[in-house]
Order: sequence, then C-alpha cells, then structure tokens
Amino acid sequence: MDKNMDKIINYINEGNYFLVTSHVNPDGDNIGSTLSMYYYLKSINKEVYYVLDDDTPINLKFLLEDIEILSSEEFIKLNLEEFNLIALDCGDLNRICIDKTLIENAKKLICIDHHASNDNYGDFNYVVPEESSTCELVYNLFKKINEKENTQVIDKKIATALYTGVVTDTGKFTYSNTHPSTFDMAKDLLILGAETNKVICEVYGNNPYNYYKLLGEALNTLDIINTKIAVITLTQDMLSRNHVSFKDTDGITPYCRDIENVEVGILVKEKSSNEIKISLRSKNYVDVSHIAKMFNGGGHVRAAGLTVFNETIENATKMVVAETLKYI
Repeated sequence: MDKNMDKIINYINEGNYFLVTSHVNPDGDNIGSTLSMYYYLKSINKEVYYVLDDDTPINLKFLLEDIEILSSEEFIKLNLEEFNLIALDCGDLNRICIDKTLIENAKKLICIDHHASNDNYGDFNYVVPEESSTCELVYNLFKKINEKENTQVIDKKIATALYTGVVTDTGKFTYSNTHPSTFDMAKDLLILGAETNKVICEVYGNNPYNYYKLLGEALNTLDIINTKIAVITLTQDMLSRNHVSFKDTDGITPYCRDIENVEVGILVKEKSSNEIKISLRSKNYVDVSHIAKMFNGGGHVRAAGLTVFNETIENATKMVVAETLKYI
C-alpha cells in the first residue's frame, strides 16, 4: 500500500484542479474523509471543488458550515477544461454521487476506500478493507505526506473531520472494525486539536424532538424472527407524520441489532413507493455484505446495505429476511 500512497501523493502534487466526492446517502465517514481531503488540497493551493448530489444529514451539518457543496449541474457550468476526481469512501463506481459524465470526463480517478466490495475501479487506488474507516486511510495518507515533506498536514479542522468519520464508522469505538491503530489515530487527532466533545454532542446528542417521536413509532414495528433476526420498518407515512427527513434516520439502525440473542438487525426504510432501502447489521458471525450482494448491494462484514426496487415494503422485507435466514 505504500507504493499506492506514493503514487497518489505524487499525482496530487502534479495536478491543479480536483473534484472531491463520495457515495449517496452521506454519513460521517463519507463527509469526514471528503472534507479532510478538500481542506488538504486547499492548503497546498490546489483548485478544489466539493461536489455531491445529495443532502447532508442534520447531525453532520456542523462540519460544513463554511463549505460550499456544488451539485453536478453547478460544477458542469464552470466549464473546466480538465479536472481530476477523488472518490472517497465509495465501494462501487455506480454509487459515486455525481453525474456520470463527470466520472467519464475526469482526467484521472483516485479511489480511497475501505469497503470489501471495492474492485479497485480507480486509476489510482488506495483500498484497505481491514481499516476502520476511510478517514483512517486519509489519516495514513496525511502521515505519509508528513514523513515525505517534513510538514504537519493535519490542522484543527482536518482533525475534527477525520475524528467524526472514525467515531461514526466504529460506533464510538465499539464495532469489530476498531483496531489498536484506530485508537492511536484518535489519540493523535486529539493532540492535533480535534473538537471531540463537539463531534459527540453534534452527532449523537443533538437530535430533534420529532426524531424521538419517530423512533417510538418505529420501535412499535419491531419484529423478532427465529430469535436471531430483528426487523424495524419505517414507512413514508411515518416520516411524513413526524416531519423527519429520510436521510436523518440512520441512527435507528442499531436498535435492530442491539437486542438480546439477536445476531442480525434489519432496518427497512421506504424511500418512495418503488424504492426500499435496507440496512443490515450483525453482531458476531454473519457477514451481512454477502446478503447485501444478493440484492446488488454491498458494504462491510458487520454493516451493509441494499436497495430493492419495484416491490412493496412487505415483499422487500420478506425477500431479505428469507436470504438472511440462510446465514443464521
């Protein structure tokens, strides 16, 4: 991986114009890794644009208060003759959350990611599925730059962005993807000025009242199957009734898994009448990425997701539960 990092560092140093982006349905690692790369490129006087065709969850907006995120349409209007694309935390080329023409027209595509499903789709790839988060990979890259150039890349803003990504992707350092290197990273970021208390308060301690009304209603749908599978369902009516955006519901997912004897938690979310998003979480032995792949989804061993199109929420649930039972 050292050679891969060196190639990326050298190419970034040679380039001038960069577009940074990530996957659909932004999360902490998505925004933390993309934002930290954006700040770094700015610091070395590169022309950089943060482009994402999706909304930001309310609990992550604090990271982006001074950042302009462009839509693909807005970026295209800039009429840049040449640009390089850096895709962070995106395990699949098709999940990059920008217009496909931008992917096709980029001079080079740099992929930095930790999803096991990643097939190294970039021209330059730094992909390590064993790492806790893409933010940890970006942190490693910045440490490499520090060593090569005898400088300190990580300032307070970058440290805070990276800390947000590693905290959220490890479930506050409780998931099995947390390694000794993860704690070393967190310690270093704290020393470098990461606003750790702000991150915890904003991400986990600032949910609106309506979110808890929705959570109560969602928990009433809880269904336990064969003692090992727990399913919670969120419908469009529930979201509308409680005035909660679809993108602000990821915090409900752990409630499916964190039940005595349950191995796999399934959160079923109705995004529209013909699009059902399903999040999978496991505790000990089920690799939920295999289940997700059966429905053209993907992710990690203990956390994965998929989308079912043109099915009712009931049928989509039955299909995924039936597949999950094969692994129990």
